[in-house]
Amino acid sequence: MKNLIKAIYAAIGIFLLLLVSCSDMNELSDRFLKDGEITYAVLPDSVAIGAGKERLQFEIFIQTNRVKTTRIYWNNHADSVDVEIGNKDGVFYKIIENLPEQSYLFNLVNIDQYGNRSLPYEVSGRTLGEKYESTMIDRRITSISTNSSGNRILIWGNVDESSDARYTEVSYINNENENVILQVPLSEKSSVITDLKPGNMPMYRTIYIPDEMAFEVFYTDFKETTLTYDGDYSMIKSEIIILGYSNQHDSGDNAAKNVLDDNYNNRWHTLVSANYPHWMVFDLGGDVLFSRFSIWPSIFGLNAGQTYDVRLPDKFSLWGRNDAPNGNLIDETGWTKLGEYYYENRGGEQTFVIENPIPVRYLKMYAASGSNGTNIMSVGEFDIYSK
Repeated sequence: MKNLIKAIYAAIGIFLLLLVSCSDMNELSDRFLKDGEITYAVLPDSVAIGAGKERLQFEIFIQTNRVKTTRIYWNNHADSVDVEIGNKDGVFYKIIENLPEQSYLFNLVNIDQYGNRSLPYEVSGRTLGEKYESTMIDRRITSISTNSSGNRILIWGNVDESSDARYTEVSYINNENENVILQVPLSEKSSVITDLKPGNMPMYRTIYIPDEMAFEVFYTDFKETTLTYDGDYSMIKSEIIILGYSNQHDSGDNAAKNVLDDNYNNRWHTLVSANYPHWMVFDLGGDVLFSRFSIWPSIFGLNAGQTYDVRLPDKFSLWGRNDAPNGNLIDETGWTKLGEYYYENRGGEQTFVIENPIPVRYLKMYAASGSNGTNIMSVGEFDIYSK
């Protein structure tokens, strides 16, 4: 009997427990039904940000027609802007202006036509400005030369190719008075301009692109190329042929060819036993308006205390002609005297101007006597210029 009573009480307890549980569940269910189910709009499929100067461009990819607006938040939701999607799919662009140069964290939320919002889509981007521009370094033109055809050759310096620099622009006026823009790859070491208008100089600048998504390029200010001597272009030495010379001490560091190799650590040293005059004849490759001639003293094999080799000509003349010289190269027949000059015995380049430049193809330097009472002539380098 006692066991029966215990069983009845246990059954009553279970019944009461089930009754309370059902009541709680109904209360929870009623609460959800009252508030309604939460519906989320779809997220953007993807977002790309392109850097600009104190601005950014968003590319928002939507692959559904259930998005009315995309709202972009930044500065911890303090600022926002809407992008109208209009329940269409595709790629949508938005530029946000007036963003000081720094990195930003953005949250994008899609909103459908019923006002439902998506979960936030987080993406970061950076704007650029004066700080970035201060790091941009120009790729410089180290020299501008000419050849016998009158083409101008720009020689480029090195540039850090791991930087954001992408290419160099060259702007110049051609013979038809047209402005020409050349895009020069960073891998190009020299550029040829065939139609530069006389009296004009090319200008150049370096183009920077921060990354592949950047929608705006950056560039340095245009700079004008300069010449060693105003109006004169140095001739490309590798295109000049030495037709003959008086003599040389040996064919190595003392060879006559060394005066046209752009190497100041060798020289043309004449024979110890050979007296003045010393001379050299050049083929410039075509009729050029020869305008200047430079002599560099040698700095090779100096004695203690010397800064340059003093064994230089004290007087020399320059001669030109257009037809090929035959026979004796130092014969004055057929040559036109372009000028006679005195050389100051000192270090560094000395340049001698042709007062009345004329077109010549063949050029002769004729040194009649030397300085310091020596018959040996030692010269480091020659530079030849034309208009």
